[in-house]
Amino acid sequence: REEERTEWIAGVSHDIRTPLAIVMGNAEMIAASTREEEVRQRAKSIETQGIRLRRLVDNLNLSGKLEFGAGKFEKKKVRISRFLRKTLTEIMNQTEDDRYRFALEIEDSLQDLELYFNEDLVERAVMNLLHNAIRHNADGCKIEMRLYQDSKNHVFLKLSDTGKGVSKELLRRLNSRGYEWEFGTGQHGLVKQVADWHRWKLFFTNGEQGGLACTIRLK
Repeated sequence: REEERTEWIAGVSHDIRTPLAIVMGNAEMIAASTREEEVRQRAKSIETQGIRLRRLVDNLNLSGKLEFGAGKFEKKKVRISRFLRKTLTEIMNQTEDDRYRFALEIEDSLQDLELYFNEDLVERAVMNLLHNAIRHNADGCKIEMRLYQDSKNHVFLKLSDTGKGVSKELLRRLNSRGYEWEFGTGQHGLVKQVADWHRWKLFFTNGEQGGLACTIRLK
């Protein structure tokens, strides 16, 4: 039954790509060809929601593979500073919205650090956290990624925002054991699945300047 479910999710994920690509392609073409601002904004809205839908379907497919061990994921040595800069550039190119400010802070001693992890999985997890910060803070906020090391040589990646944050109850659920396997957990659930697969520790807290912070112990 679990294998059938994973295959069904993968099939739906594959089947939806072509019509979704057509919708997004036409929306992009309309936005580029019209001089009417309202039409352009509506077309951009369709494209934005199409990107979100594609990400949700990909997350569902990936979550199913992680849950049932159906994916063949491999780790390789990656320079973490380069990976974070690439991911930050991608989110900034996707957003292009002055309401959101992005920052990346990497300790000098970690600039050349290389770690073993699956780059695709971790990129998806980090992008999910970044998109979540954007989606839940429509009025804008500052979003920061910070790579640092403690006195015990543990390496941490912290992603935080200065937005409206979450309730104490949701924060408790986010940090509870087994949250990633609860039904309907969405992007945060996938992030915890990816952390579990790498045997990394992860926890959520209130941000120092308000908002939500997610800290992942990488090493």
